[in-house]
Amino acid sequence: MVCKSRVFPQAHNYSQIQLITEAFDVIGIDNNQKLIIKHRFTSLLQEYGDRSWKYSISFHTLRITITIGSLIVPAILSVQFTGSQTSESIYWIVWFLSLLVTISNALVTLLKVDKKYYTLNTVFHHIVSEGWLYIELSGKYSGYKTPGETPTHKNQFVYFCHSLEKIRMKQVEDEYFKLTEIHNNGNQTHDQLIPPTPLKALPFSTSEGIKSNGLVNDSLRNTTVLFTPKEADEDTEDSTTLDLGSSSKTTK
Repeated sequence: MVCKSRVFPQAHNYSQIQLITEAFDVIGIDNNQKLIIKHRFTSLLQEYGDRSWKYSISFHTLRITITIGSLIVPAILSVQFTGSQTSESIYWIVWFLSLLVTISNALVTLLKVDKKYYTLNTVFHHIVSEGWLYIELSGKYSGYKTPGETPTHKNQFVYFCHSLEKIRMKQVEDEYFKLTEIHNNGNQTHDQLIPPTPLKALPFSTSEGIKSNGLVNDSLRNTTVLFTPKEADEDTEDSTTLDLGSSSKTTK
């Protein structure tokens, strides 16, 4: 980070990373929490700082090329030139500029440079703002989530990590792919990148029969398991009755 600040002394992103890193060194948290911040928070700032810087250069370069090239080509074509050598030179200049404008416009559209430029810069400054809110114990970290307790950096640390991961995963879903988990109860939809395993071990009720609602092949089925005690005879085996919906099986 220090080397990058020396290479780009005027870069606003790297100066923000350096300032907020120095502020995290003096807050009242233990060494383990500082290590988590160093490996997660600071690494995210460096990642989004690098990417936003690169996309800023690409975005402004391509947009300037498209804008200026679109103005120069019609201006050259509107001028009447005489002489074979001059006409041939102008032809190749116009052809090169037209090709350059077309390629630049295609790159912006294909790679979505404009969208990523806005998104990455927004996420970077959002993470920076989230870090300063935590350092200052203001906003959501001023005791909003811990009523009755004096807000400290230690008791607000877990909420800061949670907010940081939400920002990260939201950006990942926007940039790559968005998966949704749909709950059958209430038709509620929750956005998350990795949905839970569809087969869940649900608790059984202790009664005459053991009844469980299981999710099998994306449909709810009632499963009833009846256990009968062993008989007194030694040669008598356990008797188990399984009732799965409309079908039943008896093992004796």
